[in-house]
Amino acid sequence: MTLNFHSPTRRAGMTFGGAVALGILLSGCVSPEQQRQVNLTQDQNVCADMGARYGSPAHTRCMMQQQQRRDDEYTRFVQQAHLNSEIARNAQEMRDRQAD
Repeated sequence: MTLNFHSPTRRAGMTFGGAVALGILLSGCVSPEQQRQVNLTQDQNVCADMGARYGSPAHTRCMMQQQQRRDDEYTRFVQQAHLNSEIARNAQEMRDRQAD
């Protein structure tokens, strides 16, 4: 299977992924309200780039999809952080047992 990195859908996905990563990195630098506004603006831009006119049913669906993607990405981030914490704890326990 060949991926087309130049397709509008793929670009939107990469843009969204980059925006989420940037949002996570910068989340400590802005207030929750400022982050919400940034997310809203980014989502509106993605939907407009995909051809969904503001106020149309397609725009509403697109905005809901952007929020779902953001929620899914956050869930994956939290799950990965939890997994990393478990791995680190298990590694520390193994080191402690070997030292005994």
